[in-house]
Amino acid sequence: MSLLKNIAQHVLDVHLGDNWTDVNIKDTLKGVTYKEAISITIASPNSIAMLLHHLTFYNEVVLQRLLDIYEPIPQSNGFDMPRITTEEGWQQLQHKNRQSAHALAEGILQFPEERLFELTANGQTTFYKNLHGVVEHAHYHLGQIVILKHLV
Repeated sequence: MSLLKNIAQHVLDVHLGDNWTDVNIKDTLKGVTYKEAISITIASPNSIAMLLHHLTFYNEVVLQRLLDIYEPIPQSNGFDMPRITTEEGWQQLQHKNRQSAHALAEGILQFPEERLFELTANGQTTFYKNLHGVVEHAHYHLGQIVILKHLV
């Protein structure tokens, strides 16, 4: 399996399952109601829904960077989630997250492997580190979501 296929699979695994931690976003969110998802606890200024929106935002940012599109990251850093007031809105957010994971994985598979160790346009990191970083970032926030789920 190529390096790009492996990285794309890691993106899907943290979102949909079958990763080495045996914890993933999709399964963790099963049974979480929209009221629980938007609840703020003493443990964090962010809700489960805000974290999921943030993860979706970064999947989209990294996909854009693979396409050499470098929009500035807003000060909100992807936490500026539209208000969720229904179960349907919560389900749509979850669906959008899964779609963003699939789109990023597909973008990774289309990325030229010979560019993987090039510096990105900002010159601060390589595409390889960016791609692994988005997976590590998802695992980090998944841990927060697991904790918040227990608290709500």
